[in-house]
Parts: sequence; C-alpha cells; structure tokens
Amino acid sequence: MTDDWRQQPGRARRIAFPKLAIVAVIAGAALASACSQPSDSQQTAQQQASDEQARKEADEKAWADAEKAGTAAAYTAYLQNFGSGAHVSEASQRIVALNETARKASDEKAWADAEKAGTAAAYTAYIQSFGGGAHVAEARQRVAELSRKEADDKAWADAVRAGTAAALTAYTQNFSSGAHVAEARQRLATLDEQARKDADDKAWADADKAGTAAAFNGYIQKFGSGAHVAEARQRLAAFDEQARKEADEKAWADAEKAGTASAFTSYVQKFGSGAHVAEARKRAAALETQGRKEVPTIDIQKTCQLAAGAMVKLMGGTTTEQDINACLDSEQKARDQIIKDRATYSSADKVQCMRTGVYLPSYVEWLTCLEMERDVRKMQQEERFGAGPWTLPRVKPVGKQCGMRTPAPLSSRKSSGGLRRART
Repeated sequence: MTDDWRQQPGRARRIAFPKLAIVAVIAGAALASACSQPSDSQQTAQQQASDEQARKEADEKAWADAEKAGTAAAYTAYLQNFGSGAHVSEASQRIVALNETARKASDEKAWADAEKAGTAAAYTAYIQSFGGGAHVAEARQRVAELSRKEADDKAWADAVRAGTAAALTAYTQNFSSGAHVAEARQRLATLDEQARKDADDKAWADADKAGTAAAFNGYIQKFGSGAHVAEARQRLAAFDEQARKEADEKAWADAEKAGTASAFTSYVQKFGSGAHVAEARKRAAALETQGRKEVPTIDIQKTCQLAAGAMVKLMGGTTTEQDINACLDSEQKARDQIIKDRATYSSADKVQCMRTGVYLPSYVEWLTCLEMERDVRKMQQEERFGAGPWTLPRVKPVGKQCGMRTPAPLSSRKSSGGLRRART
C-alpha cells in the first residue's frame, strides 16, 4: 500500500482494507491452485479459513485504528463496519464513556459560562440545556436569589423615585429582609421628623396669627415638645399677667367706687399681692376706725345681762353663762357688720335706727333696722324703675310742690315693738 492510501480518511481506509484483503485472498488462492490442484472440498475449506483470517485481521486493524483515534466517532465507525467484531462490546463501552465525559465537559463549560455571566437569564439557560446537570440545584438557587435581588432593587428604585413615606413603607413591608430596609427606615424617620416639624411650624404660625390664650394653649396640648412650646408658655404667662393686672385694676376700681371697708377688705382677700393691697388695707383700716367712731358704743354686757333677766321673768327658767356669752357674741358680730356696711346705710336710717337712749340698746336691733330700711328702699326703687342697672337723671325734688309727702321710713310706720325685743 502507498503512503497516499495511509493519508486517506479513516473511514475510506476501513472500507478499502477489506476489499484489498479479499483480492489478496483470491490471488493467493489462484496461485495455490496453479501450484497444485487440490480437490474442491479442500479448496472450499482453505477459502473459508483464508476468509476468516482476513476478517480477523481486518477487525483487529479497525479496532487498533479506533483505539488510536480514541473518539466516539471512531468507535461508532468500528461498530458500523464490524457489527459482530471481537471488540464490539468494548467499543460500545468506550462510546458511552466518551459521551459521558463529553456531557460532563459540556455541563461544566455551560456552568462556567453561566457563572461568568452571573445573570438570572444565564442560569435559566443552563437549567434548560442541562436539566439533569451537576449544577442544576445551585443554578435554581442562583436564579431565585437573583430574581429576588432584581425585584428588591427595582422595588427600592421605585420607592426612592417616589420619595414618599407610603412608598418607603410599602417597600419595607414587601421586602422585610431586603438589602435596603435599613436605609428605607432611615428615610422614613427623616420624613416623619420633617412632617412633624412642618406640622409644628404650621400650628405655631396659626397660634401666633390668632394671638389668643386659647390658641397658645391648643398649640401646647398638641405639641408638648414642639419647637415653640417655651415661647407659647411665655405668651400665655404674659396673657395671664395682663388678665391678672386687668382684674386687679377692675377690682380696685370697684372697691374705690364702693368706698366701704368691706369692699377694700374683699379686694385684699382676692388680690393678696395686688398693686393696691397696701392702699386697700390702709383705706379699710381708716374706714373701720372712722366707723367705730361713728357707731355709738353700747354696754353690751349690761344689755345682755338685763335682757337675759327679762327673758327669765317672761319665760321662766334660769339664766346661764352660756346664754349671756351667746348674746355678747351676737352683739359684737352685729356691731362689726354695722361698721363694715355703714357706707351702705343712709344717714336718715342711721339716725332712725342707731339710738342709744332707748331701753336696752342693742347692736342686733340696730343692724336689723338698718338692713330692713335699706332693703325696703331698694325694693321701692325696683318697683318704680325696674331691677336695673339704671341711672336716674338729676332733677329737683318736687314732692312738696305737688302736695306729695315723702314716705316715712318703715321703722316709723311700724310699732317700735316690732323691731325690738319684748320689754318688761
């Protein structure tokens, strides 16, 4: 055989080799026949032996070539040419092993490519191509992780683009373990703080615009730790101080208008640290001193003892120290009340009621008389002009000119017995 034949493709050589072997066998047989002329049966046996030997040699040669090539294609060609050859089983095993090796190599290459790409699409393509590959489980895990990460990143990008508390809250709810949860919470805290600050500033602006104590109180109640609480309290304190001053001035004006010791004393009781307390005390003391001078002095010890004796004569029984003390206490309190309210009594009523020359003069009786006269006069005014408030015009008295008499005081129209205690 020539070198050109050796350089032919393997399959061509495998096909040509049996043909040459057959030609050689036939040529050998012809040569043998020429040398000797055996019988037909011998010739047949020799021919069969020669054919079998040629087949075996061709089989071994083809197997050697297949092993030398070492490829699945070479072993497959051997099987196709020598379906019942001596190495068919081994060729089949070699093909299976080579195919498995090729499959593993393809699997590893595809996995390496997927890992290099690092995308969910690449891992998905690997799974589709190698459904039973060595890395399918890991590929599925990578796809799940990347899909979740892509969804996480997209949701975060959408939330950041919206920039609202609602969008950030939705992200934290949908991706509670996402990569951006911490930042989302920080942004929510910032937005909440800004919203609180805006609400605080708006509430303060509204309260400042209203400028009332109620508005500042409302601000403090809603924003107890707001930025303007201290100023709101200062404003309220200013309002309270102003209201206190106004109330103080009004009470003092009322006390001055009344001009009585009780009015000044009442002012001191209500405004213990008022601006006019010292003057009020001075006025009250002066009026009480003057009142005590104006109110005649009665020997209430004598009056109470004699009155008690008179009551014993009238009612029977005995007089006790307790009865006398009770009488003395009533008399003293009546005197203090007369002094306190003396400015509310008219001069005529004082003359009419406070008489020391009667039998057993009594402060209790004087106070009763003064109050009755004052109350009757007040009722008469209300019957004429209504309950008031009202102001009468200044006119000249016309009673005498029209033949009218001024009504006598009530005490003069009643018997003196109705205003005094029973006398013996």
